[in-house]
Amino acid sequence: MVSGDDATGAPIAWGALGALSADPAAPHRLWTVTDAAYAPTRLLTLDTRRAPAVVTTELTVRDADGNPVAHDAEGVYARPGGFWLGVEGRKGPENKLVLLDERGVTRRTVPLPAEVAVGLGGQGFEGVTARKDAAGREIVWAALQREVAGDPVGVVRIGRYDVAADSWSWYGYRLGTTTVAGDWIGLSEITVVGDRLAVVERDKLNGPAARVKQVHTVPLPSGPAPAGTLPVLEKRLALDVLPALRAGKGWTQEKLEGLAVAGDGTLFAVTDNDALDAATGETVLLDLGKAKGYRYLR
Repeated sequence: MVSGDDATGAPIAWGALGALSADPAAPHRLWTVTDAAYAPTRLLTLDTRRAPAVVTTELTVRDADGNPVAHDAEGVYARPGGFWLGVEGRKGPENKLVLLDERGVTRRTVPLPAEVAVGLGGQGFEGVTARKDAAGREIVWAALQREVAGDPVGVVRIGRYDVAADSWSWYGYRLGTTTVAGDWIGLSEITVVGDRLAVVERDKLNGPAARVKQVHTVPLPSGPAPAGTLPVLEKRLALDVLPALRAGKGWTQEKLEGLAVAGDGTLFAVTDNDALDAATGETVLLDLGKAKGYRYLR
């Protein structure tokens, strides 16, 4: 991917891309967002009709008063009339969903429930998506990267937020395991694909040591989970992304963090380059073909 020009003729700067979303109005356009490496937070559009893909526009995220704001945005969902952001905090209570209008101005902020936030460290929201239910109510789905203290070991939470009811419920997702000292496995993206939720599950390894860079899917629940429960959703491996990350014969990137099915049905993924912080600085944007070509992505 390369920079297009802004209104002044200068290239649009980009980096630290931790999320992807389809554009509901343009089948070849994707949205992505910069994370805490840069301030203020910016939403960027990618034109995938070109090769390489081109960053065509940028939109600064603003607070309710219109002032530029900096978030650790780790998830984005483009919706008619605006966006949902999944914002990760340094501490559990700082995690939140942020609803933006089409100009990038904040219209609503949704905190994590206190009983969930208190059990989180610095690894919280890592993806956000949404879908209207059978009654036409907007339901937001958000993935937490690591376990909440007190939950079963190896089970992370997928949150269901009912916008109209302003209520949360929670489902569980069982992570794979690792035997590498100092490694861990977590979730780094979520998106609705048909009647399933697709999530990115990855380890913390890069280069030749990288092992787990996968897309799994789970059934899309039709309603909220019963209060006080954490039903674990049955997962299916839809795609091992590691061969695609290695195909360039370069350094295998660690942070597979964005996944989206564009309006034309093409599955895309992107890596977060960590803005050159103890990293190679490379961003890999993957065209993984038509989503319907994968058994559990239909």
